[in-house]
Amino acid sequence: MSSRPPDVAVPDPASSSASPSAVAAAGGSSGPGAAPAAKGPPARVPLFSAEAWSPLKVELFRSLYIATSIAQIGTWMREAAGPWLMKVLTDGWQDKPAMVARVLVFSNLPIMLLSVFAGGLADVLDRRRLLIVTQLWMLVVSVVLGVMTLFGMITPGLLLALTFLLGVGTAASGPALQAVLPELVPPKEMALAINLNSVALNVARAIGPALFILVVSVPGLTGKYGVGTSFILSGMTFVGSVWVLFKWKRAPQRAAVHGESFLGAIRAGFNYTVYSRANRAILFRVLAFIVPAVVMWSQVPIIATEQLHLRGEQSYALLFAFVGLGAILGVLLMPGLHKRFKIDPVVNTCTLIFAMGLIALSFVHSIWLAAPIMLLMGVNWVIIPTNFNTATQKSVPPWVKGRAISFYLTVLFGSFALGGAIWGRVTTSADIATSLQIGGGVMALMLLLAPRFPLTLNEGLDLSPAFGKDAPVVPFADGTPPPSGAVNVVVNYQIDPAREADFRTAMVQLASQRKRNGARAWKLVAGNVPGQFKEHFGFASRKEFDRQPGRLVKADLALQAKASAFHTGGEPVRPTVEA
Repeated sequence: MSSRPPDVAVPDPASSSASPSAVAAAGGSSGPGAAPAAKGPPARVPLFSAEAWSPLKVELFRSLYIATSIAQIGTWMREAAGPWLMKVLTDGWQDKPAMVARVLVFSNLPIMLLSVFAGGLADVLDRRRLLIVTQLWMLVVSVVLGVMTLFGMITPGLLLALTFLLGVGTAASGPALQAVLPELVPPKEMALAINLNSVALNVARAIGPALFILVVSVPGLTGKYGVGTSFILSGMTFVGSVWVLFKWKRAPQRAAVHGESFLGAIRAGFNYTVYSRANRAILFRVLAFIVPAVVMWSQVPIIATEQLHLRGEQSYALLFAFVGLGAILGVLLMPGLHKRFKIDPVVNTCTLIFAMGLIALSFVHSIWLAAPIMLLMGVNWVIIPTNFNTATQKSVPPWVKGRAISFYLTVLFGSFALGGAIWGRVTTSADIATSLQIGGGVMALMLLLAPRFPLTLNEGLDLSPAFGKDAPVVPFADGTPPPSGAVNVVVNYQIDPAREADFRTAMVQLASQRKRNGARAWKLVAGNVPGQFKEHFGFASRKEFDRQPGRLVKADLALQAKASAFHTGGEPVRPTVEA
């Protein structure tokens, strides 16, 4: 259902150019009826063990898994065909590398622009119906692209326009598809389900280009006929996903927290992302890796023809296949890596290897020397984004998961679009070898900042809801808020003046927590008496105030308790609505 090179952790029917894997980020849901997110580290079960495949015992997951695996194969067939078609259409053009790169840009641009809105839709609309509509949309657009190619009607502009429309479908389906995963398998098997989706994605990454080679090798299907047929076959692979989703008897979905509106849901997701240090760190790492890495993905046809001097669709698609084989190997290696090492050292090491691979590729001119490099880069390509996805999934609570993931996807696919535009222009102005060297150098330099932006800042925190189904919900604040208009809250503290520095540090952390959950205008005011402080914050509306208990997680309560522990006054610390 989606598209692109990183790595998908959810049933992703398709992909388009930056990474079905990118759509893998999540595995959570923000709806009340959804299962809770899996706790603990990702599954570390050997892939060849029976336990690794246990999620397939769940009939619904198995059906959707098979259907989306077929769709991903078709998508990667299209991924191989699109850039090659643009290369053929622009042969002789001075800015051919830039035009080839624009296929990647136009595929990812709508995801960057629309993922945030799609995240809001995923939390306020019925996800099953939304997914059915988006799958039908991508089926139709793929077939139209194929028919126009067969009849010689396609132009560079039309190819980019239809690629953009496919990206719209990917953007609309991504957050919803990720958010339904906990509804498909038991919580204890969610990490295993994520691993299985990574396997399917990366098998598709190898098989899809191989099928493209097969199609264009059939007598009579060379040139535009082979490429057009590939597009049509790609569209047909969505049929299975549509059928499984149509047959799914899903319970009616309610909004995540007290019937949030569409724009309100987006605003809440934005606040959480902006004020979550863990999320900001992950998003920076995504940007720092994807933008330079895209020099390879956006320029594969140019690498094939100008760097390696290959000719024909088959030779070009072979490069995709080598990366896909490496990705499969990466999936096999991941359980062992997760068992022995933490996320950050794994990602840092793999990023350095990828950077060295880009630089090494710039010096080779033989397919046999390039093949092992592409294979190695495929290994690291799947490991790095998969860990980004895992880190994101573990860093957000259920109530905002769909929206937080949508911001993750915005940065992820925005990085593809930005990188594609940059490297297309650099290659046009210089050459592909220079682009590869600059990309590798930039990636290595950005890695120096990794210690300041770790991926595991929220590791060990309990992000489950503070008040379970059977637990009494504690009022967020004493007093009666006004029926309409803004609600202002005050909290009084009396602390030991000698501990003021530590108290202020704790309050900075608490301020971020309040803002993540929707508070505004937070401030800490010292009183006239030493050690006396007032914490002030507000909410835009009564509804926003009423949503606070539903947004609190157990880690929030622990943070509030940490701040309250500084209080030495007789009365307990309690938020109070200001008159």
